[in-house]
Amino acid sequence: MTRTFDGPPAPAGTLRSTRTERAIVLGGFAAAALWTAVSAALGSGLEAAGAVWLAAVVWTVPASFALALRRGFCRRDWSAFTGYRLPDGRDERIDWATQTGSYAWEPVAEEHERLMRSD
Repeated sequence: MTRTFDGPPAPAGTLRSTRTERAIVLGGFAAAALWTAVSAALGSGLEAAGAVWLAAVVWTVPASFALALRRGFCRRDWSAFTGYRLPDGRDERIDWATQTGSYAWEPVAEEHERLMRSD
């Protein structure tokens, strides 16, 4: 399930992910749904269903990563790993975007002090 964030769109006629890739990545969810349905129909305990669903969620991450690497090595399509710039620690826009900074604690401290004094 490869996808780019800021990269150029794929050329016309190229699939971003094939049906086989989707089946491999999402197959864990299909198996977990089948397991849950069969367990419920047979009346057996559904305790194991939680573990099966967790395994399905965990399966999607390495499967998607492996298929993105395969696409990169076989088709030279590294678009799943490009187009996104990680923010560095020196970028001040992070503080503005998250409403934090060196003085963000002051309004909280003032509110706590006001509540302690019962003002």
